[in-house]
Amino acid sequence: MRHNSIPHVWSLLAVLLCTCSGAVAQSIPQGYFRSPLEGDIALSATFAEFRANHFHGGLDMRTGGVTGKPVRAAADGYVSRISISPWGGGKILYITHPNGYTTLYMHLDGYAGRIGQWVKREQYRQQTYALFVDVPEGELPVRQGDVVAYSGNTGGSGGPHLHFEVRKDGRGWNPLHFGLPYRDGIKPTIRGLRIYPLGGKPIDVGTATALNVAGPFYLGIYATDAAEGSTPRNGIDHLEVLIDGEPYYHFNTHLIPIDSTRMVNAIIDYTHYTATRQAYLLTRVLPGVDGPWGYVADGYGDGVLRLQPGTTHSLKVRVFDVAGNIAERTLNVTAKQAPTATKASNGIAIKYNRPFSTQQGRWKIEMEAGTLYADDQLAIAATDTLTIGLVQNDIPPQRWYNIGFRHQPPAHVEARQVVLVRQGKRPTAYTTTVQGGQYTARVRDFGSFAIACDTVPPTVAAINFTPNNAVKTNTLKIKISDDLSGIEQYKCYLNGEWILAEYDGKTAMLVIDANGKMHPGRNTLRAEVSDACGNTNQREWQLIR
Repeated sequence: MRHNSIPHVWSLLAVLLCTCSGAVAQSIPQGYFRSPLEGDIALSATFAEFRANHFHGGLDMRTGGVTGKPVRAAADGYVSRISISPWGGGKILYITHPNGYTTLYMHLDGYAGRIGQWVKREQYRQQTYALFVDVPEGELPVRQGDVVAYSGNTGGSGGPHLHFEVRKDGRGWNPLHFGLPYRDGIKPTIRGLRIYPLGGKPIDVGTATALNVAGPFYLGIYATDAAEGSTPRNGIDHLEVLIDGEPYYHFNTHLIPIDSTRMVNAIIDYTHYTATRQAYLLTRVLPGVDGPWGYVADGYGDGVLRLQPGTTHSLKVRVFDVAGNIAERTLNVTAKQAPTATKASNGIAIKYNRPFSTQQGRWKIEMEAGTLYADDQLAIAATDTLTIGLVQNDIPPQRWYNIGFRHQPPAHVEARQVVLVRQGKRPTAYTTTVQGGQYTARVRDFGSFAIACDTVPPTVAAINFTPNNAVKTNTLKIKISDDLSGIEQYKCYLNGEWILAEYDGKTAMLVIDANGKMHPGRNTLRAEVSDACGNTNQREWQLIR
């Protein structure tokens, strides 16, 4: 008996994969898009890098650590959507192009010219800073190279940069495959290999070139790339693993379906990544993972190697960047007899492709089919709190699921002030609804959950002005924060009229541009802030101009 064989059909499959990859490359218009920034492209993150809960959806272009760099339209088209949020992508601009692609520009400091005027009018019309609005075709046309915005640091950005995406047909496409000018003469680096025996602990290969492995196993590869002017640990373009010179596994970052991005949790060693931020790509494929990025050669099924004891095989890893630079690593593996395995059975069996529901005391858990990536056992401890976890792995669920609970709040607490929280150093509160005394929250994590009551309104404090004193600045700053359920709504009024207040989630700051809006003498500024449980705080200040 030999190791997993590779039938001749794999040769045909390999040809098909290469052909499909070539067809994809040929269909991508080269030179159609220009860089949205002037000068050489320097990156702090590449497309499809591994992150907790998502693939990175675009390129993070460096801006020299400053905001305000002109952002230019990558090609002719029209502004099709404006999205503004204190979190996530911050201020985002969507441009749709005649060839069917849409480019996205995120974390912007602001919008340029007619676009900025249109956005501000819409914010005042809706009386909101946060926006998610489709722009009618023809309303805001742009030409390639037009300045459409300015780079910034809004939303969840960790520093000034421009996040740039290319999308089409519900998928994100690697912008570097469109022929953008990008210099990369540095080959990738294979930073680590790990062996994952089934039912055993991972083995760090280190610098070893040969290893004995007992029983079935799969491989984990940690690799990064660098380029001139870019940060040193960016993502790779693609990799392949060969066994005895024949294809075993292939991974690429050509495109990522937008609605499948969370599957990154199931293709990397999630536990190790959350502890170290080292993303080991795993060659095993769970049955609930569906995407175009990883292919296992026919004959290897789930990507687990089941080698004949006493035989030795060569595993070769080849890692590529977008410029075709290659890094290689070879490991000789000698298969040993598998140890006797013991199967854990201390949870409730759950099938990944079937709905699941269970009642545990006051708690009810409901999951749709596809919530998990593989069959597992659900470990549940239900008392005053609820603890949910998986027995066989620590991968968070793919889909949202429901936690319901019965609760009778104290007389002084309103029903809407009851909220489900996941316990930890920083408790996470979930939007909780109530009907007939039954509460329900949709969650996307495992862990320890508890029932909490939020009766405390948000805090609101002036930062750079003093009431009843002369105000010398046109930029007014107000700090707002909430201790549990989070800020839900914020509105500011100057002399009785609504005024735009930009909310930065990172600093919990409302920023008001009052230039030309305060009149000589006494002015009244009012802020109204509510949290997700309906607790409201209103503050009013008298300002003297």
